[in-house]
Amino acid sequence: MIRRLVALLTSLIFLHAMTAFACETVTAQQVADALNNAQGLQSGLKSCSMAAMAMIESGGNTCAHNACCVGILQLNLGPTGLGWSQGTIDAYRNADLQTQVDGWVQTANSNTSSWGYQTLLASYSSNSPIDGYKVTGGTLAACEQFGAVVCNHNVQSLQSTGGCGLYTDGAGHTGGQSVCSWGQHADQQAANQNCTLNGSKSNGGTSCPTNNTTPGTIISPSPGNAPVSLPPNLA
Repeated sequence: MIRRLVALLTSLIFLHAMTAFACETVTAQQVADALNNAQGLQSGLKSCSMAAMAMIESGGNTCAHNACCVGILQLNLGPTGLGWSQGTIDAYRNADLQTQVDGWVQTANSNTSSWGYQTLLASYSSNSPIDGYKVTGGTLAACEQFGAVVCNHNVQSLQSTGGCGLYTDGAGHTGGQSVCSWGQHADQQAANQNCTLNGSKSNGGTSCPTNNTTPGTIISPSPGNAPVSLPPNLA
């Protein structure tokens, strides 16, 4: 009886070890470095503001997850997003920081192909405000994270009124943050955190919005995210 109990306890400990996640707690600088090293990532997302967005949404924990979204950049892997199997989701969640960032790149780049993002990028690159609104690295980061539908709506509003208006995803969900307000929040955190990119410290600080902005809140990316292939070492 004692032998069987010992054997059972040993088996349970072994199974727990197999399912335990190799969580990392990372800094904004580590995320910025991983973004900078991510091959093919649209250059507007290689910023301390994008790193700040990751810290806001995941708390710097690579194992951060909720009903839909997983990892340092809260990639939507659930039924409303990429629809990965639980085993593949667990593999992504268990991956190191660089692997998670690399796995996020295709979805991120898909979102940057939207009209809204490209309009913001042109404004940012030329340092030409949109109807008086200065586009920052945080604006680009928020546009990517919210997805094309929300970003396009906000940019259209920006062009016509000089303000982003409300969050609207085309599926009946409205209100809350916009790419302007959430981007400003990322910029402020980027300015306050110890982050440099290619030797230059972020200087994108802006006023923090007061519209229910809470550090650590996880924002689910758009359900319309494009499929992304799992990196070969996780397949």
